[in-house]
Formats: sequence, structure tokens, C-alpha cells
Amino acid sequence: MTGCAAAPASTPGPNPAPAAAATAPAGGVLLTDLGFTHAPAGFSLPRTVVIDEAINAGNNVTVVLTQPSGAEVADYLRRHLDAMGFTITADGGGSLLFESATHDGAFTVTDGLAALSLRTDRAE
Repeated sequence: MTGCAAAPASTPGPNPAPAAAATAPAGGVLLTDLGFTHAPAGFSLPRTVVIDEAINAGNNVTVVLTQPSGAEVADYLRRHLDAMGFTITADGGGSLLFESATHDGAFTVTDGLAALSLRTDRAE
């Protein structure tokens, strides 16, 4: 009489390593840590940021800030955008344009205010 043999139990392989959590550079804070659920992972601003107005929409994250100065934020972005996965495409007059594989970004400065915009609604 032949018996039915159960299929050999499979041995589970090692669990894949979790993706590394994004961290802000020294002196920075992640937008996601400030509650921006639609911000790109790893995008940061200076830790001393004071936000005046904000939009946190699926295709648009906008931050209007009063501190630090716009020049300081622009310098911070120039130093760190590459590590955040962005390429600066224009830089002049206190304004920056930059892009990643998923977002278009802009930063501009006016009297006492600065604004950052990150968008995903690119024209085809």
C-alpha cells in the first residue's frame, strides 16, 4: 500500500530588509515629520522653519515660511537637494527650480516670506 506523502514544508527565507527610513541632514527636519503626508520622502527644510501657510494635497505641497530667512533656506536647499534626489534646473534672484523623477519644485523669496512648492501634476 502506498501512502500519500505531504509536500515537504518550505523553509521561509529571510525577511527582506526594511527600506531605510529617511533622515534629515544635520540641522534639517523632514516635511513628513512636520505633518506633510504628501511630501516626497526625505525632503527637508532647516529645523528652525516657521510655517505661515501650508497646503498638503496629493499633487501639491506648498509651504510659506517666515523663518529662517529666504536666503538661508535657499542655501540649505542648494546644499541638500541633490541628496534628496532633486536636480536644480534654475537658480537666480533668490529663486530655485528643481526636479526629481516624481516632483517638480520651486522656491522663491519675497519681502519677509519665502515659499516652497512641490508638484506632481506634470504636463505630458
